[in-house]
Amino acid sequence: MPARIDVASAREPLSPDAASLLLWRTVLTGAVDVEAVDDPSTADMVRMLARRLTARCSAGWAASLLAPLTPLLGGPVVDPAAAAASVLLSRLTLAAQVTALRRMTEAGLHPIVLKGLANAHRIYDMPTPRVLGDLDVLLPRAEIGAAIDVFTPLGYRFGSARRTRWGFVSDASYVPFHSPDGITNIDLHVQPDAWPLPLGLAADDVRAGARTLTITDEAIRMPCDEHVVLICLSNIAKDRFDWRCMSKAIDVARLLVRHGQALDWHEIEDRAARARLRRPLDALLALLTALGLPAALVPRAAAPPRGLAGRTWRRIVADWRGVFAGELSGGDLLWRDLTLAQTPATFARFNWWRVKGLVRPADGVPPEARARGLA
Repeated sequence: MPARIDVASAREPLSPDAASLLLWRTVLTGAVDVEAVDDPSTADMVRMLARRLTARCSAGWAASLLAPLTPLLGGPVVDPAAAAASVLLSRLTLAAQVTALRRMTEAGLHPIVLKGLANAHRIYDMPTPRVLGDLDVLLPRAEIGAAIDVFTPLGYRFGSARRTRWGFVSDASYVPFHSPDGITNIDLHVQPDAWPLPLGLAADDVRAGARTLTITDEAIRMPCDEHVVLICLSNIAKDRFDWRCMSKAIDVARLLVRHGQALDWHEIEDRAARARLRRPLDALLALLTALGLPAALVPRAAAPPRGLAGRTWRRIVADWRGVFAGELSGGDLLWRDLTLAQTPATFARFNWWRVKGLVRPADGVPPEARARGLA
């Protein structure tokens, strides 16, 4: 395993926005770079921002991310009882997801684990609190029917996706395949993420570069680090840098801290350009730097967007520094789509799917399930 980058050697002085920088540097790097917080108002502001962070992820993960601040602030910044209950749920989710993966491999399937479960164990010293939400697995298109046959006798059914006026628009995955107890939601993927990512990183590329990781005595396959960055980037761009992509941005930052020196940035930038994600990549690196990730950890000078996109980017930075005090309107999200898209054609194609969905909303159920009478 490559040596971690020395975060301490990359320290920079705090700006006047001390509370936000202190919180985000701790979240993004896992280390505290000040010896004391002498200003009570700064400590109070950190606690307030920590409450917002907890509301946007989970009490257990927020407590784990912010644990280095406990000595500085004279106690935990997240309610210990809420954190403990959250971690128990994460442990239950982890056990259920590993069991689901075991069932797939025993059935002769070839799952590659994307995002949460895999990132948690590859990137974090304490992975369990990071295990949140769905189990995302990339399968060969020909194995989707077999995967359905594995879980249908156990009571799994498709559904529980967030409803929108245009229906389910992803071309890379389906609505969650969920267990009857609601603990396990499996997102079956045929591509690592929605268009345009497959233009630069297709499913076969991820399979070719996959590595093996052992989780609770089970060997699983996950994307290589370069592909992890690209998949997170695609999710961040798709979610328009809103709070819903916060976990992916934190994952990218922690990956830079832990394995950044070994990353092949030529491959990342080449694939991002082909996937029409070069502008979002620049915006992400600039955002992480603006939040306090030491510049020495970023592979190159990250120039923030300019022009119309520059105004959007400044709003994004303000939202993140304030840890998402409010929600964006539909118009705000559409404007972010337009100004951060690599080309106008990228914006037009994705939103054309939404327009079509207004006429005939898709339900996101795979054809294999429909053929089995599960729709």
